[in-house]
Amino acid sequence: MTMSGNFPSNHNSIRREDYNNKSLEEVHSFDVVLNSEEIGLVNLLKPDPIVVATKLLARRTMKDNGKQFNMIAASWIQFMIHDWIDHLEDTNQIELTAPREVANQCPLQSFKFYKTKEVSTGFYDIKSGYLNIRTPWWDGSAIYGSNAEKSEKVRTFKDGKLKISKDGLLLHEMVLLCPAIFVMAGLAFSHCRPSSSWSIMLSVMPSRYGLLGKKFKDTFGHVGGAILGGLVGLRKPENHGVPYSLTEEFVSVYRMHSLLPDHLLLRDITASPSLNKSLPLVKKVPLPNLVGHKGEKALTEIGFTRQMVSMGHQSCGALELWNYPLWLREIIPQNVDGTDRPNPVDLPALEVYRDRERKVARYNEFRRGLLLIPISKWKDLTDDKEAIDTLKQVYGDDVENLDLLVGLMAEKKIKGFAISETAFVIFIIMASRRLEADRFFTANFNDETYTKKGMEWVKSTESLKDVIDRHYSEMTDKWMNSTNAFTVWNAPPNQHNLIPLYLRIPH
Repeated sequence: MTMSGNFPSNHNSIRREDYNNKSLEEVHSFDVVLNSEEIGLVNLLKPDPIVVATKLLARRTMKDNGKQFNMIAASWIQFMIHDWIDHLEDTNQIELTAPREVANQCPLQSFKFYKTKEVSTGFYDIKSGYLNIRTPWWDGSAIYGSNAEKSEKVRTFKDGKLKISKDGLLLHEMVLLCPAIFVMAGLAFSHCRPSSSWSIMLSVMPSRYGLLGKKFKDTFGHVGGAILGGLVGLRKPENHGVPYSLTEEFVSVYRMHSLLPDHLLLRDITASPSLNKSLPLVKKVPLPNLVGHKGEKALTEIGFTRQMVSMGHQSCGALELWNYPLWLREIIPQNVDGTDRPNPVDLPALEVYRDRERKVARYNEFRRGLLLIPISKWKDLTDDKEAIDTLKQVYGDDVENLDLLVGLMAEKKIKGFAISETAFVIFIIMASRRLEADRFFTANFNDETYTKKGMEWVKSTESLKDVIDRHYSEMTDKWMNSTNAFTVWNAPPNQHNLIPLYLRIPH
């Protein structure tokens, strides 16, 4: 594998063309002394990220997750990631080249990308880290921007409103699906401060109410600390003695591109729905046609209602091995300003490389850090014989070398879970952490900050379905059979259960 920009100028121990034409085992057998930079290079490429992507991640056939999550859920996750995370890049480029053993299976024979910029932290223990150029809070920065300049571009500066196009969608600067519905939420009540509509969506979290429940909290306010009263509404932020930030581990467990299908299945919203609110399929639109600037135009032509209903009725992909979309293996990345970069990248290979580059622990060490039991053999990870055989091809018997992304996709799922246990632990820790540390969900979670009407909205909103109903009143009645707007819409509704979720006995 070729890597430009990573060798010192006086490097002569391993010539680049020699390195590119030899396996890692042959590199290790060279009778040379490697400096620390070269040792780091070998670790970054063991095993080769493109081999890992090709043999273990690349989609064979699309596998969905049944009725559990729809494409709105996948879009929501993408929206949240854009709200939280964007690493600052270095100016040095790296080039990865497909090894001969998999080259004929790779849409790109090589691709270039920028290194993540590493900076000094000034801490005594963790000496270096990476900068996030977005605000890492639940603050709607994917809509409002992470700085004053971006915020000014999307705000009208009249009655607290945001700019929106004539068709009711976002302007070019913010063209994701999910933000449109939340901008509509902000527009419907123009006297709330900008983040109030965002708080409404966060109020759906079970951690908001605590063991005492919604009725008690709405009547008497926050009582009894986080356990009894929930995380939202604490008297003051809680940092647990450590300044708040998002961790690289959090970034890594949100690598969920396998949720994306190959096509958007467009439904006929002019047809009469069936008993379970299903609609006939009229067209399969390749997802690559809905990405980037051409995708913005195509989605405008489809229209918001048709797109939302179609995504509600379509299951998203399963988080499993061999389900990473092939079209993402030659995707054009964009700059921070939204302009296209000149060359495509192999995204699954890049994601494997990024975790290694940013010093995220590999799968076993990652689990040890969470006090979870590590695997000692491949059968501990999965019962799939083909998966075990392929893991041996790529990693040999060295389970300690298993990449985190591969482990998360291969891991046996707990019954009823769409994600791995390993990822779930990170989600729980970081979700609680962000609410506890944010003054807008603790000390400033009040009428003065959000206005009295804004707080009434927060208290009356339980789910995404409530937000949709507020702005598209006929949509869920006409086309949604399920209880939850994030499940496939033709799924049967949940039976009402008087027992709180946290007191129910698992099946």
